Amino acid sequence: MNSKCGSSAVFLSVILAALMTITLALIYGVREETIRSRTDSIVNLAGDSILSEFDSYVQEEYGLFLIRGNDQELSGKLRKYILYTTGSMEDMDVQKVSASAGRFLLADTDLAREQILEHARFAQTQKLLSKAPSAGSAGDEKKTSERTLRDGAAIVSLPSADIPKRNLRELAESIADKKDGIDDVFQAGSEGWLMNQYILHYFNNKNAVADGEHFFQNEVEYILGGELSDRKNEKRVEIALKAMRFPLNLAHIYADPEKRNALLVMSEAITPGAAAAATPLALAATWAYAESDNDVELLWEGYKVPFTKDSGSWAIDLDGAIEGLSGKTVVPDVQKGYDYEQYLQMLLFFQDSGMQTARILDLIQINARYCYDGEFLISECGVGIDIDVMVNDRKYGYEKKF
Repeated sequence: MNSKCGSSAVFLSVILAALMTITLALIYGVREETIRSRTDSIVNLAGDSILSEFDSYVQEEYGLFLIRGNDQELSGKLRKYILYTTGSMEDMDVQKVSASAGRFLLADTDLAREQILEHARFAQTQKLLSKAPSAGSAGDEKKTSERTLRDGAAIVSLPSADIPKRNLRELAESIADKKDGIDDVFQAGSEGWLMNQYILHYFNNKNAVADGEHFFQNEVEYILGGELSDRKNEKRVEIALKAMRFPLNLAHIYADPEKRNALLVMSEAITPGAAAAATPLALAATWAYAESDNDVELLWEGYKVPFTKDSGSWAIDLDGAIEGLSGKTVVPDVQKGYDYEQYLQMLLFFQDSGMQTARILDLIQINARYCYDGEFLISECGVGIDIDVMVNDRKYGYEKKF
């Protein structure tokens, strides 16, 4: 009998010990899960707090969320936020805290372009994007005077400084061959169209003022030309527009029977005989260039110019092209086609996206340093952070991004 009682006591002791072990394991597991869950919440909240310290000037002026600071500064902020909450928690030993924006710095223009497009989509749905007002309209902000960026330190720190320039004239000439693709430029909702809407809304151009406080007046022209003065960027775009218009105007001359006949008649009058064979070529080129020059003047004065012309939208006669018009702009009988900003959109649409985004960042940096903070650098800005934390010998890793 005693033997049986002793065996039962041993068995019950074993069962009790096992139950106690399981219970303690469950208590420990629940404790660890509670600490893990609490750590997740605290670190995520701390990370969100860092993102909440975005640069207010850039957000208000350009709709973009950027955080500033090196890894040491970001880590210090993160530690402060975490310890503020965990300082009185004896069961949480915060052993390591680090934050880094290295993977999210705006040296990667794709990250900037992604956020620009995200903002443009949102702004478009809210009908927040609109064309900048005409620079000549009554009541508009004062037009910025022509400026040149001469600060060497500011120039070498520009995001586009190390990106090789592309030939804008060659780009413009190639657009003349894209007659069937011009409608794509104005197809609402496409990535290129959204970028164009963003650029025209936030940046000045020769014919419109988005913000009279900006450093450059010809900002859209800067995105295309990349020169350090308003005058040079205007000139680069002028050359590009003429390069685009010239082959289109020349094609119209050869396609129009009346114009071809006018070339032959004048060729006979200038160089009769066998020598007249080459003269029409020179005359046609002169005529096409004169029309192209007039096209650009029309665009600058607020008129429209069609991509491909007909007789009604042609402005310069052959005599006027040969004699010169003394700087006078000739307005054609028929007004139709695209205005100056729409021609800018054509150039922007086919521009290299990396270069375009880098120059947008250039302008944000130039204007921030000019209007807000003389030490502002895009290279110190990011759109997210990586977080690494060790609590109670357990590692935690997070990615926080706008």
